[in-house]
Amino acid sequence: MTTSTPTAAELTVLQVLWREGPSTVRAVHDLVHGGSEVGYTTTLKTMQNMLAKQLVTRVADSRQHVYAAAADQRPTLNHLVRGWIDTAFAGSSLALAMQALDARPAAPGELEELKALIARLEAESAP
Repeated sequence: MTTSTPTAAELTVLQVLWREGPSTVRAVHDLVHGGSEVGYTTTLKTMQNMLAKQLVTRVADSRQHVYAAAADQRPTLNHLVRGWIDTAFAGSSLALAMQALDARPAAPGELEELKALIARLEAESAP
């Protein structure tokens, strides 16, 4: 696990690698920037920077390089969220959750998952 904090662009690449698994630069580029004016070389440079930061690994597969996420999803996202809680929400997880739900309300199925999480957390903290 790396301790480097990914930039927004790097996080977008990591999301693709976490979802799709090991991928070529071309595959990542098509999924992230397909149809836009962002060039392939921009994606390549981002992924090369991520390799230097140890956020991804690279294996040469015949003529192509295949990249995989070196950073695990849950710890990486937890690290980012802890930073937001500390800097933007004065250390309050509740304030972050309330702001997130205000900014983008949860779907009914997500609300059920949230209720189940709250119930589990309450049960774990009960004496």
